[in-house]
Amino acid sequence: MEIVTIFADKLFAFKYKGETENEYDRLLDLWTDTEYVRNFLNANEKDIPNDKTKRQFVKYIHDDAIYIDNQLIKITEATDQSLSYFFQVLENNEYQFKILSLQKGRRHCLRLYAIKIDEDTFIITGGAIKLPLHHLMDDREHTRLERRKLDKAKRYLQDNGVFDDDSYYEFLNED
Repeated sequence: MEIVTIFADKLFAFKYKGETENEYDRLLDLWTDTEYVRNFLNANEKDIPNDKTKRQFVKYIHDDAIYIDNQLIKITEATDQSLSYFFQVLENNEYQFKILSLQKGRRHCLRLYAIKIDEDTFIITGGAIKLPLHHLMDDREHTRLERRKLDKAKRYLQDNGVFDDDSYYEFLNED
């Protein structure tokens, strides 16, 4: 596992062993790949509402991927916004700051999963297409995989002594 900078020492992403791209770039490439999205929708047809078509979802997913990229660029370049504006707690029962909190950023049916280091520092661990009729992460194999990646990334950080932003940047400088 490797951690790479995405935007301005605020947003990072894991690059997993055997992968050529970090998770952020990999996901944007997949979500803007019409053939990949069409195949995903065919395999997960039961999660598409009857009043929507696969063609509509291909467009939604593509447009939302571009929106997410633009939104994150805008937030990281702004001095009056933090990434906490985009990322929210993964579990709705978490009400106070928690060290290495599991987070999600979303736009309609797209999810970016991340670990929060501090108010404006996040590490993306993965992401998923979560269609409207798919409710919980445990409901589908592709989101269960993303949950395992979140947990593995958190353990990796803990095993390397990361518990706040100072220890995180020390860890990055050691690597």
